[in-house]
Amino acid sequence: MVEKKYLAPNGITAANMLLGYLSITASIKSNYTYAIWFIFLAMVCDGLDGKAARKFDAFSEFGKEFDSFSDAISFGIAPSILVYSILSEYPRFVTMAIPVAFIYALCGVMRLVKFNVVTVASNEKDDFSGMPIPNGAASIISYLLICRTLEKYGYNFFNAEFFISITIISAILMVSTITFLTPDKVFNFVPKKYMGIFVICVLATLKYSLFIFSFYYIIYNLFQYHLYRKEIKNQEEQETQEEE
Repeated sequence: MVEKKYLAPNGITAANMLLGYLSITASIKSNYTYAIWFIFLAMVCDGLDGKAARKFDAFSEFGKEFDSFSDAISFGIAPSILVYSILSEYPRFVTMAIPVAFIYALCGVMRLVKFNVVTVASNEKDDFSGMPIPNGAASIISYLLICRTLEKYGYNFFNAEFFISITIISAILMVSTITFLTPDKVFNFVPKKYMGIFVICVLATLKYSLFIFSFYYIIYNLFQYHLYRKEIKNQEEQETQEEE
């Protein structure tokens, strides 16, 4: 018999998987707007299941594995199918559709496997080794979302080469060893008393803000990792000089 405290987080995780599945079916039918929003809603569920687990102290190895399998579908396979479906509509890039989409899916699944191997189920949130897969999915759908929004105003912002680059770079970052800070450390510039207003503003401008914050998260972490590596190098050089 499953304990009641596990029902809420596992139910939200199941909703995450369902939304990923719906995104896949929407991409197959070329309903790309629906596919994008289903992935975004899956991201919301992915954040809520962790909060529910912390609230009810419902952490378990089953929950961790279930969450990873759901993430593999919603943020690995679903964006991969979306990428494949869109690139397949461009005769110039149709031969690249499967390789590019598969590389993203492969790296996403590998990212989740690595996460499960090196972590245990707990209420502690550590920094990540490699970019978290939800942000990989966010980088893809946020670009598509802002492109579709700008198209309504007569601006053709979509570029297939840039879209492929975003997909490949996201895949590489997910399997890299670059340290990515947890989002609460990156977006700590907003005072807690204004957080409610900030969230409302983000949601009201989501078609634009998702793109801005997704890539801000990537750029911030790459920059801080560069500074960290530079500091380590300087320390090593200083220690070498002292030994000499």
